[in-house]
Amino acid sequence: MNNKLNHNLLGETSEIECLRLITDGSGIGYQNGIATFVPGLLPGEIGEIAVYEAKKKWQRAHLQRVTKRSPLRLDPPCTVFEQCGGCQLQHTTYEETLLWKQRWVADALKRIGKINVEVKPTIGMEQPWRYRNKVRLHRKSDGQLGYYKEKSQALVDFQDCLLLSERMNRWIRLTGEFLAGSYPEIHTLTFRENTKNEGLLLLEGTLTKILSAEENPEFFETLFEQGLRSVWGTDEEGSLVLIWGDEDFSQTILDLTFEVSPLSFLQVNSQQTDVLYKLVLSLAALTGEEIVWDLYSGIGTLTLALAAQAKKVTGIEENPYAVENAIQNAVNNHAIGHVEFLKGKVEQRIMKIEEHPDVVVLDPPRAGLHPEVVQRLLELKPQRIIYVSCDPGTLARDLGVLTQGGYRVDSVQPVDMFPWTMHVECIIMMTNSGLKGK
Repeated sequence: MNNKLNHNLLGETSEIECLRLITDGSGIGYQNGIATFVPGLLPGEIGEIAVYEAKKKWQRAHLQRVTKRSPLRLDPPCTVFEQCGGCQLQHTTYEETLLWKQRWVADALKRIGKINVEVKPTIGMEQPWRYRNKVRLHRKSDGQLGYYKEKSQALVDFQDCLLLSERMNRWIRLTGEFLAGSYPEIHTLTFRENTKNEGLLLLEGTLTKILSAEENPEFFETLFEQGLRSVWGTDEEGSLVLIWGDEDFSQTILDLTFEVSPLSFLQVNSQQTDVLYKLVLSLAALTGEEIVWDLYSGIGTLTLALAAQAKKVTGIEENPYAVENAIQNAVNNHAIGHVEFLKGKVEQRIMKIEEHPDVVVLDPPRAGLHPEVVQRLLELKPQRIIYVSCDPGTLARDLGVLTQGGYRVDSVQPVDMFPWTMHVECIIMMTNSGLKGK
């Protein structure tokens, strides 16, 4: 079918059979050889669709209705599932989502990285709801508060997000009611909850001169009664300002306690973080004699866990708030002498470290590794590389280069850090194939 004829199909209703799920959770089928992506359609189902975007070799369509239903289809429990788009997989069984995440990782490694390797079954959760310890919400000038709808800036408000605790949902409702019609300067709100069920709120916008605990005592007292312990803001320069409550906010991971800045990164699933980090420690197989690098180390969560089993661990992190937290966390957890934190871009700092690492742990952002980081690792040739990734595509790209440089992928373990969404975390264990058993 030529491009012109394909565009003539825009808005027309037709039927399509779904063959599989792609990595954004959409179903895919084919019409006259054209790949057609349909969110909400499951493998084996036939759906009535309307095409809204058409290219020469692919098109996107809205699902109008399911005419042949999969036995694995469920009615999504979330009331705004179809409007929000933050969860892509609530319309099927949890076990099925774990299988697809395993397949997506395997497909990315094979297709992008040219790596044929066994991918272990995805480690899921017994209770895959109410797991998020952080949420970022947006606010319009008229006071509406909610998530951005997927791929837009249209707001979707909600009464109960099933990925957040009931407690965090209460904080959101109370704050939304308080701000309604007031303080239009506040445009973004971030809530955090720790393992002690205590909360932190960050309000972003030019607000610190107009919002104060003295002028609004009832609001802050109510938040305190509900477990929220501090409210932060940002000034005109974007720096953090404590508006009310305790300056310290801590999280417990693997029996270690970590101070967390409102602007620091932390894994959003506390329960699965313990699972993830225990696996990393097991794969690292440290004896107490190794020099370890923890790249993209954040507030030092994994760094300090590694330091308990290594001769020395060097963490490198760009976020200055996270590095400040990490240094204090090393003191609080009695790890001084075994750990060092360096502030700056990983690709710059690793060029200046004289020590040669035996083990390197990587937990980069979604964009993956900077090319200079990959090349430096190939020069240094550490015995083991453990790569923690939240994006199978960039993971596969980086592993492809590392395997061409002499590394072997020994283990691939997906972990479901984000149930009901398209996202999957993965732990990769690599060894230098030239080290013969080391």
